[in-house]
Parts: sequence; structure tokens; C-alpha cells
Amino acid sequence: MPKLPRALTLLLGAMPSEIRLFRAQMSRKKSGRLAGFPYLTGELRGRRVVTAVTGVGVTNGAMVATLFVHAFRPTEVIVSGTGSRLNPRLRPGDTIISTKTIHHAAGSLTDRGMVYRAVRGPRPGQMTSWFYRPDPRLLRLARSAVRTYMAEPVTVDGQTYQPGVCPGVVAASDLFGVSAAKIADLRAKLAPDLMEMESAAIAQVCGQLGVPHIVFRAGSNRTQPNPGGDYRRLGQTAAAAAARWTMHFIGCLAAGEETRR
Repeated sequence: MPKLPRALTLLLGAMPSEIRLFRAQMSRKKSGRLAGFPYLTGELRGRRVVTAVTGVGVTNGAMVATLFVHAFRPTEVIVSGTGSRLNPRLRPGDTIISTKTIHHAAGSLTDRGMVYRAVRGPRPGQMTSWFYRPDPRLLRLARSAVRTYMAEPVTVDGQTYQPGVCPGVVAASDLFGVSAAKIADLRAKLAPDLMEMESAAIAQVCGQLGVPHIVFRAGSNRTQPNPGGDYRRLGQTAAAAAARWTMHFIGCLAAGEETRR
């Protein structure tokens, strides 16, 4: 029986802090640039990976994801990083496995808030959605991997605890801070757990190009109009928590690939 081609995971984070742990633990590292964007290839938990920073926002996320998917032809794309906490039950460092990633600014803004709708796509007759779901196989693996994951404790505001990992909904747009009215509208219409700025665009790219994807985001600051100070205080904790979970998932992914062989 011929051998299967060796799998490759594209691992994306919006900020350098979101991929720092990956780069520290990768072996056989080799750096490069693609259209001027730096990246690092190597092995992580038994899996071949290429990791890159997208920058912040939907355009940066879509641009870098498209370039790297086209150049490296990855088996799957994983987004790992942080998001503000819309779900009041989430603590800093709790990680969401996104079961639905939503463009929360796609549609029409009315006096009654957002009306979400599909928009014209790049192909003739095509409409593109305002939300995207992860690859079913990757989602099943993530749900299973939670059972074997032991989170490293974090300390926030004098309290030490083990962050949780659970399925949920992630909303994204170019809004860093949002008003109380927007928060209420989001909760009423979408019931998201986290809000961030890249994953919906990356998910749309993956859906358009036919590449499996999954999104992992850990909660940082609560969602608010002016999150800068709280994000700076909690962002590193959240980025590291998401990265530790993502590395566990990648190890499970690699183990499954070896079983297939």
C-alpha cells in the first residue's frame, strides 16, 4: 500500500504573543518569508506545522490565510488566540472550541440593531454566508481531546484556577471595543461566547478554498467599549492558555495521523 502524503498544519495567530509558545516548542525549525510575511516551519508534537502571524482584523486575517493556504497546501488550518468575553460565565484563560464563527458586522445596521444576511460572493451566482462552521472531523477530535487535557493553572486577580475548554460561538469583525447597545444586540441575536477580529474571515477563506479549519480562542478581557487596559493585563494569559490547548490538540491530531498509517 502506498504511503499517505505527510500532513501539514497551518497554524495562525493574530499577534506574536499568540504563537510564541508554538515557536518555542517547535523542532527542526526553518524560517522564511512569503510575499514579505515571515513564517516558521518545523515539527510540533509530532506534526509538521507552518506558523505565521496574520496581524489584526478581517482583511489581514483573510490576506495572510489566503497566501499561506495557496503556497503551502495545508491539510488543515488552526486559528489559536484570544477573544473578549461576551459570556459572563467565562473566566480569563477559558478556551472556546468554536462550533460557529460569525461575522457580527455582516448585513444591515438598523434602528433595531443588526440584520444578518449573506452577501454576493466572488464566483458567478455565489452568495457567501455570515457564519462558518469548523470541519466536522476536527471538531470531533477536539471534543474528544478535551477528555485527556490537563490545563496548566493560571492566576488572575489573586485567584488560581485551571482554565476550562468547551465548545462555543465566536463572533468577529474589525471592532475592538463595542458599546453596551452592541453587546446587548450580539447577545440577543447570536449568543456568542467570545468576540475577536480575525477568525470569521479566515474561516471564510478556508470554506471558499476547501481547506478544513478549526478555531480555538481563549477569553481575555470582558467585552467592553474601551478594552485596551484589560486586554494588556489579560491578553498574555489568554494567549498562552489557548496555545497550550492547541498544542495538546495538535498532539492528538498527529497521533491520529500515525494510526491511519
